[in-house]
Amino acid sequence: MDEVTQDQVPKGTPTTAGYCSWHQRIVDSVRRIQLSEAGSGGKIHYACVHCIRIFKLTPYEDQQ
Repeated sequence: MDEVTQDQVPKGTPTTAGYCSWHQRIVDSVRRIQLSEAGSGGKIHYACVHCIRIFKLTPYEDQQ
């Protein structure tokens, strides 16, 4: 039996591959992160599921 984890998405589900700004690698799925700290320069950052959980980040879509 295959082991299933919470981070896996069902087959056929579209994902957004991109660059995780926190661990600096290309990953299969990223979410946009809105930074409010001074010095972020208004840049758009993206984080993977693991970094969102580890660094307690809030995805932009979940802030409203």
